[in-house]
Amino acid sequence: MKMSQYFSFIKERREADELSPLIFKEGRRDNGRMEPASWGRCPEAGGAETESGLGTERREELARLHHRHHAATKVNVYIKYTMIVFNFMFTILGSLILGVGIWGLIDKESLGVDNINNLSTDPMLAFVVVGLLVSSISFSGCVGALRENQCLLKFFTAGILILLTVQVVGGIAIYFLRDRLEQYVENAMILGVKRYQDDLDIRFIINEIQRGLECCGVESYHDWELNLYFNCSSPGIHACGAPASCCINPQENGTVMNTQCGFGTLHMEEVTAQNYIYLRGCMPHLTSWLTSHAGSISALGVILMIVQVLGLIFAKKILSDIELIKAHWKRGDRDAIRLPTTEGETR
Repeated sequence: MKMSQYFSFIKERREADELSPLIFKEGRRDNGRMEPASWGRCPEAGGAETESGLGTERREELARLHHRHHAATKVNVYIKYTMIVFNFMFTILGSLILGVGIWGLIDKESLGVDNINNLSTDPMLAFVVVGLLVSSISFSGCVGALRENQCLLKFFTAGILILLTVQVVGGIAIYFLRDRLEQYVENAMILGVKRYQDDLDIRFIINEIQRGLECCGVESYHDWELNLYFNCSSPGIHACGAPASCCINPQENGTVMNTQCGFGTLHMEEVTAQNYIYLRGCMPHLTSWLTSHAGSISALGVILMIVQVLGLIFAKKILSDIELIKAHWKRGDRDAIRLPTTEGETR
């Protein structure tokens, strides 16, 4: 005789267990072997969750986790492609500047034995240095962002930091040493006057300054006596003359430039010479021009620095995303939820 006949509360407890939706119950096959029974709805539970309902919720939660996992393993595409486009443009610009500088050095044979001593004052050397810096830093930023390469991005970051430091220190130095800077510019212009006939680039720069500012020489038109070719003691045809860029009206007939319009003007009286050439030197004009355009020059420098700072911030953001991705893969997705499987699925 079973104990449940004497102890009725045992039978009531067993019946309650069979109706509970939280207890995993066993089933029996015809051959008598016991096997796990399926989850089933409990009539008294008012339609409690079944195995399929739990699986749907788990799948939805797993899908949300997978979406967060996928988002955590990607670099911000907007920042990435902005970096690529802008650095690609600056790479092209830097390459063009570098190409012009190299072409100028080769064309003038500035690297030859006879001209190597004047290389430090060659304007083309500045083109080479600036072009090399801009193209190399921009190229590392472009490829580093494209390939998500940490080494190239760190090189880009270091280069931008160096450029920003140089610009800030240079701006402060220019402000506090502007008097010395003016003297340095004046000395550079005197050197340009002396080497006017020897260097095509210096000749081009001097001509553009004199035409643009409508001036002649450094302090006055008599500064051209410092040039061996324009000095009055020179035996050449340029003796006691000035370049055509000093002339007030170099195109006397309106079509063809008269390259000899400044010949013989250095031995003329100022009253006579002023009818042919500009008497005032370029240094006062240049100082006045820089003073009047100081605001525009400062604004241009600030814009350039802002672009560099944005590039630095973007590079730091990409590097941060890369570090998060690496940490994510090392740590693994610990928040992932595995779906419950039945005995049939594991088989």
